[in-house]
Amino acid sequence: YHPAPVTVSGLSSGVTAISAGNNHTCALLNTGGMKCWGYNGYGQLGDGTTTTRTTPVSVSGLTSGVATISVGYNNSCAVLTSGALKCWGRNDQGQIGDGTTTARNTPTTVSGLSSGVKSVGVGNLHACATLVSGGAKCWGYSGSGELGDGLRTSSTTPVSVYGLTEVVSAISSGGPFTCILLSTGEMKCWGSNTNGQIGSGSGSNYH
Repeated sequence: YHPAPVTVSGLSSGVTAISAGNNHTCALLNTGGMKCWGYNGYGQLGDGTTTTRTTPVSVSGLTSGVATISVGYNNSCAVLTSGALKCWGRNDQGQIGDGTTTARNTPTTVSGLSSGVKSVGVGNLHACATLVSGGAKCWGYSGSGELGDGLRTSSTTPVSVYGLTEVVSAISSGGPFTCILLSTGEMKCWGSNTNGQIGSGSGSNYH
């Protein structure tokens, strides 16, 4: 452990964004490239292996052209400047969104999202993407309604968030829930509510 900050090896400059998951971290570089490090048992570092790394490694095929990143529990995703969305890592609940439950150790295009993606949020066993045209789509595990489609049915491909057509300014996925900020300044959340994390004032365990 490190009780005080230390510089990440090879990243003393040139980093424009970061995202930390459960046991791994990724950084977006000013070159548009992406590097990750930490636990890699599901291929979440995206370097084509399942070897854990104590120093940053380049994500396969993403040495440039990355716009935004998000990582979660054993998963990583990147939105490209082209608007395509790629994810990799654990996939037992379909959280990569490629229509399978096969883990991927290199970036894989999310089904139906090869363009038009604005941003992405990666949660525990699900992920959600906001679209340039408005609205959002989610995929993966939905035992607590994490996909926001009004159901609690998991999906290996993206499904539209129910009733959401507005332009989304920001998105963040926690463990089993997701929150978005609309361009109007309004905030909406869905998924698990076991500790009131949805913020609706309701005692329901999910929304």
